[in-house]
Amino acid sequence: MATAVQEVVATLQDVQSIPLPVSSRDELLAFIRGSRVTIPDLQSMISHWPQTIHPEIGKLEKYVQDSLDSIMPSAKDQNRIRALKKTNIAFFGASWWPFAPYDALRVGTHLGMWLFAWDDETDSVEYSTVINDWDTASTFRQQTAEYLRQSLSKDPNPKLSEISKDPIITFFRPIGEAFAKACNDRQIARFLHELLFYMDMCGEEQRIQLTDRLPTIEEYIRIRMGSGGARVCMATIEYAYGISLPEGVMEDEVMEQIWHEASLVICAANDIFSVKKEVEQSQVDSLVPLLCIQLGSVQEAMNRAVEIVRSAIERFDTAEKQILDRYSATPEVQNDIRKFIDGCKYACTANINWSLVSGRYKLNCQSMADGLDVTL
Repeated sequence: MATAVQEVVATLQDVQSIPLPVSSRDELLAFIRGSRVTIPDLQSMISHWPQTIHPEIGKLEKYVQDSLDSIMPSAKDQNRIRALKKTNIAFFGASWWPFAPYDALRVGTHLGMWLFAWDDETDSVEYSTVINDWDTASTFRQQTAEYLRQSLSKDPNPKLSEISKDPIITFFRPIGEAFAKACNDRQIARFLHELLFYMDMCGEEQRIQLTDRLPTIEEYIRIRMGSGGARVCMATIEYAYGISLPEGVMEDEVMEQIWHEASLVICAANDIFSVKKEVEQSQVDSLVPLLCIQLGSVQEAMNRAVEIVRSAIERFDTAEKQILDRYSATPEVQNDIRKFIDGCKYACTANINWSLVSGRYKLNCQSMADGLDVTL
């Protein structure tokens, strides 16, 4: 993740600003709260990338609603389930994997549901009972990691019920079954690696939030590139579109840059769109508030966060040309690389479009033309 950290830090080096004299989360929150900022138009920056909706979104919506009802059927969890339903997960899935066969679309969307529910279990101010309990949250993460390993092991009798009966953890089971059946060892290993990295960075995020100090920008970006979950979803692209790239291609440094830049676009955009909700919940361990400390202005911090997205898109475009040129002598491989890259692009455009309409961020907007005005 060093590349992503270096790229973000580099965007700050030419900035002439007066740092904000704050030393605590409460002071930073007091400075930000009530500010009115304009989010520049991210949609126009990415308009040259493809975007569409899977034609079976209606069928997927029913699957999502039924599945969410099955996660936590207890009456005490109904507010949480209602909030997840407002997240518009069917739109999320149908725009992330718009050309996948329906079964693969369903599995990818199930992964999205699992990630949202799992994240809320340890990180939600509204719903988590362990957000301030490091030991219990760590046990939950450890049990989840073991469950994931066994789910993806191709063991015909994984004995998953002996690992955990927690409904959030076990909701992963159909995802593991689908990947174990359809994917090769390299694809499964990558998927598991990204899942474990995601959970490790969620743990790092919680560890810092339980201290009195704010993270540095460098710390935050390093952690966020994992805890954002983007790389987990990107690790499904080969499965979703029925391709299998050679190991050498996936280990190519230019392909790794494509992963980095797409993940950075998604994670930085999420931080931009979620800042209103997070300030409402008194959370400031995210990109825009942390940039405020260095830049001394909420609007300048927002502009700089948007610049991080714009520059990542540019680097992605450059890397795309490089890797397609590199494999031009092998048309079949090049074609599969192009499919993978398009999958990354769909993920980025989908994330922006979904974020605007999702109840998760409460923006209630479909277009960013002329910018989006938000009161924090």
